[in-house]
Amino acid sequence: MRRSITTVVLLALSLGTRAQSLSIELVLNRAGGGTVRLVLCPDEASFATEKGCVLKSADAVGPVVRMQFPDPAPGTYAVKVFHDVNDNGVLDTNWMGIPKEPYGFSNDAMGTFGPPSFQQAAFKVGVGTNAVRIRMKG
Repeated sequence: MRRSITTVVLLALSLGTRAQSLSIELVLNRAGGGTVRLVLCPDEASFATEKGCVLKSADAVGPVVRMQFPDPAPGTYAVKVFHDVNDNGVLDTNWMGIPKEPYGFSNDAMGTFGPPSFQQAAFKVGVGTNAVRIRMKG
């Protein structure tokens, strides 16, 4: 009897815990090394400030860089990313604030005079495998 109960409990747990994953593919437009720096933001407030976002970075090797988020909570997210070509840790801009290094947003969103809104860049993460592709600009 005890073995049957354990089997039922383990079966119920395995059926009830369906995991999700998120893969982000970045299509680079500039060769030459450096680091790709990405933030995955769970809401509008964090998208504006980057507080509460998950930061990842990877060497910019080859034309495509992939980043994995193995178990994000289901919900709505947005991504901001830039290719730190000179590895100084910041997105370099000109005197008008226009980026001098490649950058991108989820949904390949673009703002009018500045970055896009959270809503423009937002995407849903659900149960199972989720994938986002971003083409770098600039």
